[in-house]
Amino acid sequence: MKISNIIIVLLLSIIAFSCQNTDEPAPFDPFKDMTKLVSAPTGVNTYKIEVYVKEDPFVGYNKVYLSIYDSVSNEVASDWTASISTLMTMMTDMGTMKHTCPLEQPVYNSEIKAYEGSAMFVMPTTDMGTWQFTVKYQNGNMEGELSFTIVVKEKENKAMVSFVSEADQTTKYFVALIQPELPDVGINDFEIGIYTKESMMSFPAVEGYTVVIEPEMPSMEHGSPDNVNPISIGNGHYKGSVNFTMTGFWRVHMKITNTQDQVIVQDAYFDIEF
Repeated sequence: MKISNIIIVLLLSIIAFSCQNTDEPAPFDPFKDMTKLVSAPTGVNTYKIEVYVKEDPFVGYNKVYLSIYDSVSNEVASDWTASISTLMTMMTDMGTMKHTCPLEQPVYNSEIKAYEGSAMFVMPTTDMGTWQFTVKYQNGNMEGELSFTIVVKEKENKAMVSFVSEADQTTKYFVALIQPELPDVGINDFEIGIYTKESMMSFPAVEGYTVVIEPEMPSMEHGSPDNVNPISIGNGHYKGSVNFTMTGFWRVHMKITNTQDQVIVQDAYFDIEF
């Protein structure tokens, strides 16, 4: 075989190999690393609904994602309305007791093509009590409802603290750690959610409180500089920043004052380890 023919064969081989190995980018999947709680038909035409959380449900602030799409065309529906509700049913010596928890209703997020809300579970699933999660959805005169049981666990380092107000010795509060999700050395966003209990079925967010934080590394007997106290940003969320100067076990102390300048808790805290 002539050298020119050999070169042509080699070039054709390289081109064919290159074509066969062209890697197209994988389609964007916002739920790739999330936990799927349920996948079920809506009962409305060919629409299907899937419910995701970032990790297995836990006591504290859980982001909830709802994906509603046509299971035939695989097109995501963005023109629906959706709502979520939760109910803990507990068996007690006096019979059956039921309560809900703080919720943020889903809003469509065009970036991830899903409805985004949250549930702040106030206690874990136990032998005496279970959580029921319900999703309602509607598009014009098309509507449906999906209910399922979920298991809620307590984290080793608690992501929610509850207490009775030191000011009136009556009002019950729940404070959830929202950020940092992935703490690191340096300045981290520090975000919490503050809610109160009006009744067994009402846990509204509270606004306009004052939060003072003080991080401490107990094993090293030091704190850190350049922290920013969380301020109210709406929906019961308070956001600031915390400075972790090294890896290890940190305790972030919080003093919280209500809108009447009354201290409702002198020293609640979250433990963060990384």
